[in-house]
Amino acid sequence: MKATHVVVIGGGYGGIRAVEHLSKHTNITVTLIDQNAYHYMQAEVYDFIANKVDMSHVMIDLPSLCKSFRMVDFLCDEVSGVDTASHTVSTPTQTIPYDYLIIATGSRTYFPDFIPGLRDYAHGVKSISAALDFKQQFERALLNRIEAQTDTCDVEPFNIIIGGAGLSGVEIAAEMAAYANRFYQNGNFGCRGIDVYLIDAYETILFGMDPFLIESAHERLINLGVHVWHNNRISEVREKEILLDNGKHLSFEFMIFTGGIAASTLTQYLGFETNAKGHLIVDEMLNIPAHENIYAIGDIAQALTKEGKFIPPTAQLAERGAEHAVDNILRSLNKKSKRPFHFKNQGVMIALGGEYGAGLLPGGIKVKGYVAYLIKKTIFGLYSNPLRRRSAIGKRR
Repeated sequence: MKATHVVVIGGGYGGIRAVEHLSKHTNITVTLIDQNAYHYMQAEVYDFIANKVDMSHVMIDLPSLCKSFRMVDFLCDEVSGVDTASHTVSTPTQTIPYDYLIIATGSRTYFPDFIPGLRDYAHGVKSISAALDFKQQFERALLNRIEAQTDTCDVEPFNIIIGGAGLSGVEIAAEMAAYANRFYQNGNFGCRGIDVYLIDAYETILFGMDPFLIESAHERLINLGVHVWHNNRISEVREKEILLDNGKHLSFEFMIFTGGIAASTLTQYLGFETNAKGHLIVDEMLNIPAHENIYAIGDIAQALTKEGKFIPPTAQLAERGAEHAVDNILRSLNKKSKRPFHFKNQGVMIALGGEYGAGLLPGGIKVKGYVAYLIKKTIFGLYSNPLRRRSAIGKRR
């Protein structure tokens, strides 16, 4: 009997989880396609840009990882299209047939066109190359500033602006502030001068999240010296300066924008229905409508609650979506009815600079401080260490 072939596009959190679950079944072969030869653990990027870890900490080699699984091939290439009539995926080098397709190519930083200059002068951190560019430029500018100091500390302000106070914005602001504090303390530099500004469009950071997380994060940010500006919307970004809708101006050395995400550009070439930010429209099974053998999961899909509300994209959502898509593929192969996707959040952990965090665990348990930091690191280890072990096995094959 011929094995069922599943093609997974995207080696992010959702794609990797799908491969893990599919590889357990002897009647299924898998091809994972990604334009990069590594899995980027973007949820840990705050540690990388704050110089707490090196680049290898947030990357896993995909060719080695795939070799560790049974009947999984990896193709490092860029997908250029999907032909639903012939059930094939096209790349510039070849055409790959599929019985089932899982699209999991993630997202990119959304730079709204109604904010002039944002795309030109702000950094994103949705890719490792963007995070590395920011990190290197930041450290060079920091060195230039130290070299320019005199005994009178007559230097220009060195402001870092984080646009957007959602989960990523808060974590990055906290880690950058902790990094600046640690840097000047370790070097005993007298002219501090680094200030982190978190520009928040709402009346509170982490808008819509649990009050405990909001209060804990806000308290920590203030203690780290972060300037949190609520109810401020960015109206224009110029070179080294932002303008806010209330008339305020603020100069900056660097700006990171985390105010939103859009689906990866792949959706532009598929011909499937999307929303305004390019997310693929899926039904309650996570299928592309009218295509029961094609699933879209994670940041690239518009996942909705029972009430029709958009579910914020997280690594947890991508992983649960992957598991659900695989389960429905298996149900289809066994002639069983597919099940609708219902997402239940298993908790939230937030890194808040240094060895500090806050979180909600299953059962409503609230934690903050060093304990929360340890729990978050443990969760990351439980995710990344098995992948590193598998990658090491695959490397030897």
